[in-house]
Amino acid sequence: MAMAQVDEILTAVGYPIRREMLRRLSERPCRAGDLARGFAVSRPAICKHARTLQRAGLIRAAKSGRERMYELAPDAGAAMQAAAAQLQELSAFWDAALDAFKRIAEERE
Repeated sequence: MAMAQVDEILTAVGYPIRREMLRRLSERPCRAGDLARGFAVSRPAICKHARTLQRAGLIRAAKSGRERMYELAPDAGAAMQAAAAQLQELSAFWDAALDAFKRIAEERE
């Protein structure tokens, strides 16, 4: 997975409304109006959040007449797991770097 895609996924899940949208879609596909219900933001704002989730490859939309149906993308789970694996690698790097820094600081005391 390219780092740009990881960046898009982190951006997408970095906002509480988008995480809630993903949670709702994990239960079932939703029409745009149903997906927007209950949020304290406008429907156009929900559409903008949905586009962010689509760009990250986490959801997809299909037009059905005048309505737009949203659902989780088939490979969203794999994309999230790949992003999590890259974050785990980054975490391991920082753990090693901080351990080395600690050893050097303790040796200098």
